[in-house]
Amino acid sequence: SSGINAEYGGVAEDEEIQQLEMENDNLFAELTAVSAEVQNIEGTVVEISRLQEIFTEKVLSQSDQIFQIHQTAVETTENTRSGNEELREAIKNNAGFRVWLLFVFIMASCCLLFLDWYH
Repeated sequence: SSGINAEYGGVAEDEEIQQLEMENDNLFAELTAVSAEVQNIEGTVVEISRLQEIFTEKVLSQSDQIFQIHQTAVETTENTRSGNEELREAIKNNAGFRVWLLFVFIMASCCLLFLDWYH
C-alpha cells in the first residue's frame, strides 16, 4: 500500500512539475509580450515628447508675429471706427451745405422773377 502511494505520489509530483513548467512558460510568454508592448509605448512616448518640443519651439518663434497681427488688428479696428465717424461728420456737413445751396438758388430765382416782373 505504501508502495502504491509512493508510486502515485511520484506521478502526481511529475504532473505538478509539468503543470508548473507550462504555467511558467505561459507566464514567460505573457511577460515577453508585455515587455514588447512597454518598449513600443516607450518609443511612442519619446516620439510624442520630441514632437511636443518641436511644437513648443514653433509656437514660441511665432509669438512675435502673433503679437504683431494682434496689434495690427487693434489699429485697424480703431482706424475703421475713426473713419466711420469722419464719414458721419462729412454727411452732416454735406447736408447743411445742400440746404444753404438750395436756399441760395430759391432766393436767386425769386429775385430773377421779381426783377423780370418789375421790369
